[in-house]
Amino acid sequence: MGASDEDTEQACSRWELIPLCEYRLPHAPTSTSARRRWLSLKRLLHRSEEEPAGPVKSEAELHALAPERLDALAGPLDWREAATALQQALEQRVISERAWVLIGPPASGYGDLLAAWAQQQGAIHIPSPGYEGLDGDDRRWFAAWPEQPDQRRPWTLPRLERCWLRHPAGLGLVRAFFERLLAGRLGFGLIGCDSWAWAYLRFVVPTAGVRVLTFQAFDGERLVGWLTSLASADHRRPRRFRHAQSGNLLLRANDDEPQESAGVELRYLAAQSRGNAAAALRLWRARLRSEPEEPDATEAVDLDKDADAATATTATERDGAEVIWVAPAVDLALPGGLDEPEALLLHALLLHDGLPPPILEALLPHARFQTQALLQQLAAVNVVTCDADAHWRVSVFAYPAVRAFLADRDFLTDAF
Repeated sequence: MGASDEDTEQACSRWELIPLCEYRLPHAPTSTSARRRWLSLKRLLHRSEEEPAGPVKSEAELHALAPERLDALAGPLDWREAATALQQALEQRVISERAWVLIGPPASGYGDLLAAWAQQQGAIHIPSPGYEGLDGDDRRWFAAWPEQPDQRRPWTLPRLERCWLRHPAGLGLVRAFFERLLAGRLGFGLIGCDSWAWAYLRFVVPTAGVRVLTFQAFDGERLVGWLTSLASADHRRPRRFRHAQSGNLLLRANDDEPQESAGVELRYLAAQSRGNAAAALRLWRARLRSEPEEPDATEAVDLDKDADAATATTATERDGAEVIWVAPAVDLALPGGLDEPEALLLHALLLHDGLPPPILEALLPHARFQTQALLQQLAAVNVVTCDADAHWRVSVFAYPAVRAFLADRDFLTDAF
């Protein structure tokens, strides 16, 4: 087997397509979870103890990396591996199946994956109708499908969550879509859907005739292999990712020594991201740091703490390997005092994978000014963000806390 074949096989084993019911959440290391709970309790009780020895690298000594540097070390996410794994699974499908629905957790990017797969396979790409088309005439949208479906050339609808609204007038199109689909009038297709949207839609549309799938969670071992491949992609020089506080080696790429199995930090990253590869990548990228530039700098040199961030670079170890520092993980906690108005807003954002303000305002029982005020208050503490497409979304950093907050209030949650 050639090297490229081995790489493809490893990639497909990472992107393991499974029935939704078989998804297994990664568990946080017991010692790490207990330590973090103890620190939270200490902060709550205002207890102090003797300070431990200082970190190997303090936050003041390090700088965040420029986007192009981050891309060279960790990403951006390339969907070709997952698209190849998806195509291999599709080649084994039962010809009588009407559709496969690929469910992805928030910020998973599976809509982009299906768009990449459609381009790779020459499949028909069906865009979502846009919010203005959800409560009107749906004939123009259905005209995008071929009049005589060809089972050998599937279509893909990457974003089912954009085809409905939780509103009395917002379900007509998605119901008509499933009626046509299950009657065999659309041929075979691949549908992408956010996990929170699917948690709601499965109660209001007929879904018994479709196969519901997802990719298995990225646990610590999957993350090790994937992050190592990303760090090795465009570079031959050895790279070592070390924890800024302890100095412990977390990940190595292009190194003579083999990569160890996943340690505590990477297993915790898998649990923190709930197995969502795209979320784990964003959390990982946010933690990567460099030292200020210093001529002939090595690990043992005391670097100038006041050096300009624009000249930041990685240090080198004595054998010439690059060192990339990894800041400690941060668990974002929700501010106190959140109540029903915030819960309704956050739940609406998750059900629809983000919404623009006019649509969000129409779905909530609040006055327009109150919705705007809530968004700004939550944005100030990084609970929600406004993306380039003008959609407000729950931030990937706050998502675990938001999900727990909604679950505690008995709101409908997803399967992830």
